[in-house]
Amino acid sequence: MGRKRQQIKSELAAATARRRRSLLVPAIAILAVATLITAAIFHLANPEEPIIPGQTITPDLAKRSRIPPNEAVACGKCHKPEFDLWVNSQHAWANRLVSASRDKPAFHPDRLLAHGSFTNTMRVATGLFEITTTGRTGTASVHHAEAVIGIEPLRQYLVPFPGGRLQVVDVSYDPRNDDWFNAQGDEDRQPNEWGYWKNRSMTWNVQCAYCHMTGLKKNYDPATDAYSTTWRAMGISCTQCHGTMPAHMANPKAPVVGAEKRSPDQIFHACGSCHSRREEITGRFVARDDYFDHYRPALPDLGNTYYPDGQVWDEDFEFSSFLTSRMGHKGVRCLDCHNPHSGKLILPVDNNALCMSCHTPPGRNGAIPIPDPVAHGHHKEGSTGNLCVECHMPITKYMVRDPRRDHGFTCPDPLLTKESGIPNACSRCHTDKSIDWNLEWAQNWYGARLERRSRQRARLVARARRMDDSAVQPLLEMARSEEIAAWRAAIVGILQPWSHRPEVRSLVEESLAHPSPMVRSAAVRILSPMPDAIDRLKPLQSDPSTLVRVDAAWAAVQQRASTEPAAYRELLDYINNTCDQPPGALRQAQLALAENRHADAEAWARKAASWDPTGAAHNLLARILHAIGKRGEAIQNFRVAMRLEPTSPDHPYALALLLAETGEVQETIKLLQKAVQLDPGFGRAWYNLGLGLAQQNRLEEAIAALRQAEKLMPESPDPAYARATIHLRLGDIPAAKDAARRALDIQPDHEAAKTLIQGADH
Repeated sequence: MGRKRQQIKSELAAATARRRRSLLVPAIAILAVATLITAAIFHLANPEEPIIPGQTITPDLAKRSRIPPNEAVACGKCHKPEFDLWVNSQHAWANRLVSASRDKPAFHPDRLLAHGSFTNTMRVATGLFEITTTGRTGTASVHHAEAVIGIEPLRQYLVPFPGGRLQVVDVSYDPRNDDWFNAQGDEDRQPNEWGYWKNRSMTWNVQCAYCHMTGLKKNYDPATDAYSTTWRAMGISCTQCHGTMPAHMANPKAPVVGAEKRSPDQIFHACGSCHSRREEITGRFVARDDYFDHYRPALPDLGNTYYPDGQVWDEDFEFSSFLTSRMGHKGVRCLDCHNPHSGKLILPVDNNALCMSCHTPPGRNGAIPIPDPVAHGHHKEGSTGNLCVECHMPITKYMVRDPRRDHGFTCPDPLLTKESGIPNACSRCHTDKSIDWNLEWAQNWYGARLERRSRQRARLVARARRMDDSAVQPLLEMARSEEIAAWRAAIVGILQPWSHRPEVRSLVEESLAHPSPMVRSAAVRILSPMPDAIDRLKPLQSDPSTLVRVDAAWAAVQQRASTEPAAYRELLDYINNTCDQPPGALRQAQLALAENRHADAEAWARKAASWDPTGAAHNLLARILHAIGKRGEAIQNFRVAMRLEPTSPDHPYALALLLAETGEVQETIKLLQKAVQLDPGFGRAWYNLGLGLAQQNRLEEAIAALRQAEKLMPESPDPAYARATIHLRLGDIPAAKDAARRALDIQPDHEAAKTLIQGADH
């Protein structure tokens, strides 16, 4: 997640081609839910159940934590069929207080779970549901479960922490098997790791609560680093999806009209507000709002969130991957398949009835009819291979025991597995067969049909992720013909390392006028580090989408250009809304730095580093300290980053550049050598290593390093020109001119290379 030194020189805004991720890039919340009023106040999931001894609860909070809540009961008086479907659904019970009847079986008799270096004991103690964890030090940590998220296949218990927090315990209960397990799988996360359950990565208030509650208000106070979270109801109740609908409540018999009536896309966006991996922008989404006024979805760009063909890799949920699908593009929406109240499918999939409801002549939503599933799938009726979902919606298990179907509706392609390691449904099922066996059958059955656009796109994305320069031109062509907005946005993001090229810059600027806010946002973020693009971005501060306006305002702030007052206020809302996590704190630091509030910049950066026990946070703290003139402390923090993440090449590279400024060449060279040893594909490190070696008159070594940089940075004239100057120092005029011409081939207006050639001729 590290970035390059020039990021600091432009107030940490510029993303470099080699480093693809940064803590300054908005982080994506993975779970989804919010906060608490005081510690140790949860119990009583049902009003008729007794309060567990030792707990207290205010009458108001008890009322708003009952299931079903009063608002749902009121709706159910007129909407009884919907209420009856909802009341026992996953949505209704997405979050609840612990209760004697529901949770005692998980804690009694005593349970013991050993996982990695930790031993966990779950039991009932003095009427409380107690979870005791003992780690490597032998010190026991005792906590009492106050609330629960989820029903099945797992339940995760929440325990109160200081500052109004609830933390999601990593040991989870499986009610189907009546056993406990660790939701992190084989990982043995330690307290110094970001993902450890007591750290901010597992704070319910910010990571989970919004998507498990109704009308949640996080209410984070940065001054005290505490939450006073409130909600309308526990679980997902009526108003979370329908809004409060005051006109309808005042006259329930009147038709729902006007602003209270929802379009299919508004319903789709309401589902997406929880069922997506996304970054939260405002914290204020309500039913009937546009998703892109409040969220930035995760897309299959340069990261490992998705496989290159769009299949889910990490925990991506449904909406974001559905945006990349042709079904989503053609207008299929959640309610075409799912009952919104029960959460169940409207038709079965075990006989393909649900899929065939569209894929039967003449088809719906632009579906291509498939009149014979047996002929299409080449598996006999009733077999696993005959089921549409097994091939086009393969299952991935998250949190060890939670199977989820991929909503990207991709096509299995064993050739992509062989070429790039992308999973395919054939191999998922035929685990006893080789990839060549699966590939042979796929080729026999489908032949040239496999050479579809999605295969070509996946190949190009995979090549671009490997920084293959030859993928750029075909990606440009594919982007211009791409109908699916999410893929167009992803391809724009993928092209970021080559954004200095005129042809890439042209595509990105075209994308500023694309109908989709995803695409416009991606284009703004690519152009934002470029000073000569700031005037081009200024009109985007008045874009129809909040997402785009915030990105455009952020670009202006980073370049210290003027911002529209309204867009600047939205930017502040965004930064303030996310400042309870390390990336948000770093954005606060970045904003303060751009506004010359150096003390604030340092304070926020130090806060982020204290919250995030990883090297990346210390790396970025060091960059900010360097920017405000605290060189010694910057060096110390770079060294801390190197100690915390000894396999990352970013930290020695960044420290090397800092030391190079003051002529500490020997140490600089050692650090750059370490960087290229850790990552032999780090072109910019090879380039700087060549410069450092040349400074020490180790000219042949310098030429070798620069040649390596040229191979890895074919789009940059810098290594070739630097090599030309060294050949000139050695008196090798032909080699110097040849290298300078190489620089001119890449950048025809490279004046220094022209001058070198002219001077060499005389």
